[in-house]
Amino acid sequence: MALRRLGPWARASVAAAVLLGVATSGGASEQDPSFGHGLGKMVGGVIFEWPKTIVDATLTGPPVAGTVVGIIAGAARAAQTVVAGAVEMGAGFDPWGSKRRRRGR
Repeated sequence: MALRRLGPWARASVAAAVLLGVATSGGASEQDPSFGHGLGKMVGGVIFEWPKTIVDATLTGPPVAGTVVGIIAGAARAAQTVVAGAVEMGAGFDPWGSKRRRRGR
């Protein structure tokens, strides 16, 4: 097991790279909802969206007010991304492959 020899930061970096790959991967087409893309949106919304918005607002806004706005806006954007991912997961969930049969594949 090669991952056991890596330090905690290296393992976190590998996990972040895998999750980012899932979050940005496209399916057959961009309009087709997929379970994996929805899961990537949910994980990305929880892990990346809130800190990213806080840092962006802190750097672009006034010192204290920018941070407060970033915390509030980041929580709202993270919740929005998680809900969008859950909806996409639900739309892409197809346990028996019925969507493929309808299209004639």
